[in-house]
Amino acid sequence: MIRAGRGIVLVAVLGIFVATSFVWGQTAANGQKSGATAGNGASGKKIFESKGCNGCHGSDGQGGSGQIAGPRISPTRFSRTGFVQIVRNPAGAMPPFTMTQVSDEELGNVYAFLQSAAAVKLELPATADGKNGRKLFNNYGCYECHGGEGQGSYSTGGSRIGPPQIPFSAFASYVRAPVNQMPPYTAKAVSDTELGDIYLFLQGIGKPKAAKDIPLLNP
Repeated sequence: MIRAGRGIVLVAVLGIFVATSFVWGQTAANGQKSGATAGNGASGKKIFESKGCNGCHGSDGQGGSGQIAGPRISPTRFSRTGFVQIVRNPAGAMPPFTMTQVSDEELGNVYAFLQSAAAVKLELPATADGKNGRKLFNNYGCYECHGGEGQGSYSTGGSRIGPPQIPFSAFASYVRAPVNQMPPYTAKAVSDTELGDIYLFLQGIGKPKAAKDIPLLNP
């Protein structure tokens, strides 16, 4: 009975996911057709904070990491109109925001803020220290999943991250709002400066040899 109950729940969840994906897709398409006007990002940031959006979605919409970890919404893949409709009729645990709580114009400003926040490119700090990065890599337990040299691990499922194949800005964004089983590391846990050190450490790791250049693999 327990297994059957779980199966029913799983089917229900999948049904909700499919239905939600369809609604979001239709909303996005409708929003694209209707067009949009530019909003005020500075005002949008204030609204984003005053309505408590940052409590679930992070200070810049990068995804939450607290008890209620909302998904990353910066940048949003919807048009301005589609974004407004989703906020009015959200899926999952997010509560709906009515016109009396926040106007369409205010949501347009929030939309502009989220898009502008995503456009900011984080530069690798000039003071980045690879030696300190190695220490931080170990202190924060990164090696437990990704290996001592960022080579990855079959036992933990941690991917190879040394040397990084993405720019520092993308690296930092992923660490802040990762996917799969990796926990998020917020700015309170690891600063941008420390991430710069870790990134430089990983950059210093040589690329693995090609199979043809390894004697044991070519008897």
